[in-house]
Amino acid sequence: IQNHRQRARRAVLYFFGGGMMLGSDKGDVSVVGKLAKETDCDVWFSYYPLCTDHCITESYDIAFECYRQMIELYGARNVSACGFSSGGAIAIGIALHNNAIRGELPQPRHIVAVSPGETPWNDEEKERMKRLSDTDVVVDYAFMSKVEKFMRHGRTDVPEYMISTSRGDYTGISKIHFFYSSSEVLYGAKEEYRKACQKYGVAYEIDEKPGMIHCYCMLPYF
Repeated sequence: IQNHRQRARRAVLYFFGGGMMLGSDKGDVSVVGKLAKETDCDVWFSYYPLCTDHCITESYDIAFECYRQMIELYGARNVSACGFSSGGAIAIGIALHNNAIRGELPQPRHIVAVSPGETPWNDEEKERMKRLSDTDVVVDYAFMSKVEKFMRHGRTDVPEYMISTSRGDYTGISKIHFFYSSSEVLYGAKEEYRKACQKYGVAYEIDEKPGMIHCYCMLPYF
């Protein structure tokens, strides 16, 4: 989506959410339109394959190819990434994937991740998510503990960072801005993301609000 006939100097790569199981809807069109207007950037909408029918590696293939094309058009440091829920994980994940293939492209200018999801991979994270399950009316811990099966689609060679985004290589990422409700299940992943940012020297901000629903800050855009 472009605000003007001419291409903008900068662009945003947007990823919808849905737990890798639900596709986008007309609300996402509203989101990208408002993002384009408020940021004065071109906004690209990556309709990545869902894990209902595809392995998550295929989702990353499409998402990263979209990012590659944007870098070719807009140049280094002129492309940012954002997404909510599973889309937030992919927004971070394209930078991790870039490192996994030896930094083929420059990293995003910055990343905005709203309630990024991941499969809990250690006991502490699992316990935090379990405790929050009673206060989350949208995402249940049971889903987070089982979704890996669908993400893999029978494959055993899926990289760890595609399943649990906090386990990737964050080298070269300039900044990530996280948004969470402290009452949602995915808030249980916050500490793992914080540790990853600190380990790799990534600047980050975490905006958290109590008593709100999953991805609450996206509601005005829908």
